[in-house]
Amino acid sequence: MKRKKVPILIGVIGLALIVAVMPFVGACAPEAPAPTPTEAIGPPVNFKVSHQWAAGDVRDRMAHALGDLVTERTGGSITFTYYPAKALFAPKEQWDALRTGALDIMVLPLDYASGKVPQLSITLMPCITPNMESALAWKDKEIGKSVDELLLANDIRHAIWAWCDGGPASKRNQIILPEDVAGHKMRAAGKKFEFMLREAGAAITSMPSSELYHALATGVLDSALTSSASWCSYKLFEQVSYINVPRDYAIWYMEEGLYIGTKSYNKMTPEQQSIFDACAAEIQDTWVLPNFLKDVENLQVEFEKAGVEMHYMTEDEWNAWLEFAKETAWKEFADTVEGGQELLDLALAAID
Repeated sequence: MKRKKVPILIGVIGLALIVAVMPFVGACAPEAPAPTPTEAIGPPVNFKVSHQWAAGDVRDRMAHALGDLVTERTGGSITFTYYPAKALFAPKEQWDALRTGALDIMVLPLDYASGKVPQLSITLMPCITPNMESALAWKDKEIGKSVDELLLANDIRHAIWAWCDGGPASKRNQIILPEDVAGHKMRAAGKKFEFMLREAGAAITSMPSSELYHALATGVLDSALTSSASWCSYKLFEQVSYINVPRDYAIWYMEEGLYIGTKSYNKMTPEQQSIFDACAAEIQDTWVLPNFLKDVENLQVEFEKAGVEMHYMTEDEWNAWLEFAKETAWKEFADTVEGGQELLDLALAAID
């Protein structure tokens, strides 16, 4: 009988040892991180995002910055699928696609829609703003509210304001004042710029930025006006000798913001909409200015390396362009577009 009790005694002792040792084992073992599950906020929604630029362009990165933040803050309930480089829609097709709900979000040079809403040419008007900070201030001023009303009337919401800067460059001479383009074969970015520069004596040839390199190399053009991003991305510094750098003052600014269709916006619950709006405001306030200013910083580096003569516009020179713009492009806009003069007055007030 005693032999039968031995295994039981050993079992009891073993169990006691295990119980005694367990606290020490736990103390020595590394603690597992506490799980932090993120609860999805609202039903799942996927937004299609379209634009015309290559992946990695500042406008593409802006769309991703917003999308990543919204996805994180909604616990993954709102996701985004990106279509850069015209993969889903041609640039000007995006406007109607957004209005009908075939597209959810776009990044677009807003002047592209001026064929449908002529008032939107105000966002690519010569000397409409002197610098990037002044341009971004439109969001909170009457001129920006008027633009937003035009968009809402077309079932489009302005989520993020963003502007690209640009300036003129030439093979012949430095372009400092309007008279410096007289006799030039020139490409101007935007119908109102074409009108103004034609009035200054330039012969205007229209073409996309992607064709500028060949046109400058073959003598089709003497000079051109385009964005800082295009001057660098297309290596146009290899074909010009002079540039008016859009650093302190510039005559060319183009609003190229991020927009969401009203139909797509209404797919979200009120709580999701609130998160989306808060994320857009955060990107607006912390991301847009420093990242878009990098374009002109890159321009200065590339053009200096290429030995291009760089001029930095002064306030007096900008004011000379402004007066010429008022006599030409601004007058034409006021005469031909309903409400054009009112928009110009608001833009001028925003400068002050």
